Amino acid sequence: MNVTTQLSERSGEHDDLPADLGIYLHVPFCIKRCHFCAFYLVLHEEQRVKQFLQAIEQELALYANQPGMRERTVATVYVGGGTPTVLRPEQLALIFFSIRSKFSLSEQCEITVEATPESLTDRYVDFLQQAGVTRLSIGIQSFDQQERTMLGLSGTSAEAKAKVQNAKQAGFSNINLDLIYGTPNQTVQSWERTLTYALELDPSHLSCYALSIEKGTRFYNEFRRGLFEVMDPDHEVSFQEQAEVQLESLQWSRYELSNWAKPGFACQHNLRYWRGLEYLGLGPSAQSFISECRFGNVSSLEHYSKFLMAGQLPIASKEVLSRFQQEKERIVFGLRLLEGVPIDWIYRASQDECWMTSYEGLVKEDYLLPTERCVQLTRKGRQFADTVGMRLL
Repeated sequence: MNVTTQLSERSGEHDDLPADLGIYLHVPFCIKRCHFCAFYLVLHEEQRVKQFLQAIEQELALYANQPGMRERTVATVYVGGGTPTVLRPEQLALIFFSIRSKFSLSEQCEITVEATPESLTDRYVDFLQQAGVTRLSIGIQSFDQQERTMLGLSGTSAEAKAKVQNAKQAGFSNINLDLIYGTPNQTVQSWERTLTYALELDPSHLSCYALSIEKGTRFYNEFRRGLFEVMDPDHEVSFQEQAEVQLESLQWSRYELSNWAKPGFACQHNLRYWRGLEYLGLGPSAQSFISECRFGNVSSLEHYSKFLMAGQLPIASKEVLSRFQQEKERIVFGLRLLEGVPIDWIYRASQDECWMTSYEGLVKEDYLLPTERCVQLTRKGRQFADTVGMRLL
C-alpha cells in the first residue's frame, strides 16, 4: 500500500486531525511463551532484534512524514509486547530517542513500559528512570507458586516481590501489577492471598484479568484435548467480588472492568482506547485508530521488516468507519468504564431502529442502567460485558 494513502484516501482530511495522539509500540520478543499468552511474539535472538530496530526506526520516520503528524502532541506512549525489557537498555534507548526526535511529547506525557519481574535488574530499573519512563507495568499474574508454574511463568513469587520492591525503592511511584484469576483449581482463598501480597507492595494500579482460552496457546491445545477445564463463569464472579472487597476497603477505584487504581493513577493510555481517542500502533501486529480509520500491521516480523525496508508501511488490514460505526464503538468501549457513557451518545445512536431495539432489550434485561446523565453496565452487565458489546455492535 502506498505510503501517502495509508491514513485516508480523502484529500485535505489531515487538516482536521486533533492535536492529541497516543503511541503504542509492540516489542515482539520474549524468552519463552507463557501458557496463556496469545499475543504475537517471537523468541528473542539478537539478529531478530537488530532487524526489528531498523524497521521500527523506518516506521517512525514514515509516520512522522505524514501530513500533519509532526504537529500533533503525543500525550501517551505505551511500550508493550512481548517483553520490551528483554531488549538491552541501549536498544530500548534507541527506540525512545527515535520517538522523541520524530514526535513532540507533551510535558506530562505518560510513558509506560511493560516488564517481567526477572528482567528488572537494578541496572535496568535505573535505566528506565533515566530514560523518562513514568509508569511500569509488571506481569506478576500470581503470587502462588503452584499457579505460577501452571501458567508457565519464570521465577518464584519471592523473586517477583523483590523486583517490585526494588522498582519502588528506585523511585517509581506509578506501578501497575498484572494479575490473573480463574485459572484451573484456583481458589478464592489463593486469589485473596495474591491480592494481599500485591497490595503489601503498594502499587498504584492493578489489572485483574479473567483467564481466557485463546487460539494458539498451550492452554487452548490442552483444552481441545480435554486436559484443561475452564472455570465456570458463575464461579469467576466470586473472584471479582473478592477483589472488590479488598480494594474498595482501601479506597481504590474500579474505573474499568478489569482495572483498579488509586486516585489519580488510572492508565491514561488505555483510557484512550475506551474513550474512542486516537492512537498510532507501531511494530508487528500493532493496531491503530486515526482519522476515522482503523488499521493493523502484519503479524510477522519478517514481513513487517520487508515492507519497511521497501519504504512501505506494513499495513495488513484497514477499515474506514462510518460515523454511526464510530458512535456504536465508542458506546461499547466506553461502557467498559464504570462511569459509563453520556446519555447524549445514546440519543445520537437512536436514529438506527435496529440498534435501539438491541439497546432497549439490554435495559429491560437488566444489563444496562440509564440515568438522566449517563448509561452504565449493571452488576449483571459487568459480568456479561462481552455479550452486551456483541449485541450493541
